[in-house]
Amino acid sequence: MSKRSMPVCFTKDQYSAIEEYARRHGMLNAGQALEKILDGRA
Repeated sequence: MSKRSMPVCFTKDQYSAIEEYARRHGMLNAGQALEKILDGRA
């Protein structure tokens, strides 16, 4: 996994959806879900 340096911004609703995705897939936080989504493995 390479380091990412570009910040990303979400609305409250979008971030809530990412948190829910993370919970459903047994991830510890939204950052893990973002890495998976950005890597194209979602």
